[in-house]
Amino acid sequence: MFEKAPIIKLVYTALTDFFNAFAGQRKKFTRPVLVKVNLVSELEKVGFITSDDLADLGIRDKVAVLFPHSYNWSGEMFIVPKEHITPLNLPPGEVMKFVLTGGVTRM
Repeated sequence: MFEKAPIIKLVYTALTDFFNAFAGQRKKFTRPVLVKVNLVSELEKVGFITSDDLADLGIRDKVAVLFPHSYNWSGEMFIVPKEHITPLNLPPGEVMKFVLTGGVTRM
């Protein structure tokens, strides 16, 4: 029923995809990474690769990384060169908890 009305379909599918990314069978936040965001100061951020194939957008050698905001259910997605990414071999849930708490929670 929700998928037949255009505006409701957009909201419904977006919310469904969002909740499936966290708790569904097709979880999306399973690849934590450290991303160098400033080459001069060597500033880095923790994020999660959400797509490593951006060919549909005509983009090569880059990946989509979501940077969750601390103490919030939002975040920002950046297209990042692959060479600026260092995989984190840590449990994704622990990394997400660390990010969402602003680094207060220990891993």
